[in-house]
Amino acid sequence: MSMKIQQIQLRCYQLLEPGVGKDVASKYVDRFLSFMIVLAVSCSVLETMPELAPYSLHFRYAELLCVAVFSVEFLARLWTAPCKSGPDSPNKKRYRYLFSFYGLVDLFAILPFYLETLIPGLNLTFLRVVRVMRILKLSHYNSAIQDLWEAIYDERKAFISSMYILAIALLLTSSAMYYAEGAVQPEKFSSIPQAMWWSIITLTTVGYGDVSPVTAIGKLIGAATAILGVCTLALLTGIVANSFAAQMSRRRTIFEAAIRKAIEDGELSLQEREVLEHLRDEYNLTREHAEAIFQKCVSERAYSHVTRSSLKD
Repeated sequence: MSMKIQQIQLRCYQLLEPGVGKDVASKYVDRFLSFMIVLAVSCSVLETMPELAPYSLHFRYAELLCVAVFSVEFLARLWTAPCKSGPDSPNKKRYRYLFSFYGLVDLFAILPFYLETLIPGLNLTFLRVVRVMRILKLSHYNSAIQDLWEAIYDERKAFISSMYILAIALLLTSSAMYYAEGAVQPEKFSSIPQAMWWSIITLTTVGYGDVSPVTAIGKLIGAATAILGVCTLALLTGIVANSFAAQMSRRRTIFEAAIRKAIEDGELSLQEREVLEHLRDEYNLTREHAEAIFQKCVSERAYSHVTRSSLKD
C-alpha cells in the first residue's frame, strides 16, 4: 500500500472515530451519522402507523438513503480497521472489528434491507424490529452502554451475588405461592414455573395485577415478596450507582493528574492543551468541570511555590 493511500486510510479512520479536540471535520461526520441514525430509526417507527401509509414511498426513499450511507460507513470502517492501534495483522484487525459489538451493530443496520431485497418473502415485521436496533449505532458516539457495562463489570462479584439473591427469592416465592394458591387458582398457579410470572412482576415491583393472590396466606406471601423485591432492586441499583460514581471519580483523578503533569514546568504548550482536550472529550467532562479542575491544580501549585519560598526565607 502506497504512502498516499495509507494517509487517506488513516484520515478516514480519524473521521469515523468520535471527534475530539480541534478535529472539526470529524465532529461534523459524527453529527451527520448521528442524524442519519435518528432519521432511519424514526422512519422505521413511523412507517408502522396506518395513518401514515400514504407516505410509504417517502419512507422507502429515506430507507434507501440511510442504507446507502450506512453501507459506505460499514465498508469504510472495515477498510480502516487496520489503523486501530495494536500488534495484530490488518486482516485480523478487520476480523476483530467485524465480530465486535460495534461491528455487528453496523452489519445488522444494513442487513435487513439486503435480506428484504434478496428474499422478498421474509417477515417484514421482523425486519422492522431489526431496523429499529439501528439506534445502537449511536454507541459509536456515546459511551453510555460502555459505561454501564464497565460499571457492572467492575462490580461483577457484588452484582452476581445480588442476582443470586434475586434468583433464590424468585424460586422460593413462586414455590410458596404455588402451594398457597395452586388449589384456589389452578388456572393461574398450576405449577411453579407458571407462578414465577407472578413472582417476577412482584419482585420487580411492576405489579400488572393480572395475577394476584386471594387467600390470606397468599396475600401475606405477596406482601413479603413485594418488600423483598424493593430491597433486592435497591441493592442492585446501589451497586451500579456506586460503580458509576467510582468510575467518574477515577476519571477526574486521571484528568487531574494529567493537568498537574502538564503544568509542572509552569507552561502549558499547545500539544499539552490538545492532549488535555482529548482526555476531556474521552472522559465526557464538561468544559466548566475541566476548567474548575484546572484552576484548582493551578491554585495548589501556586500555593505550593509560595509556601516553599516562605520556608526558604
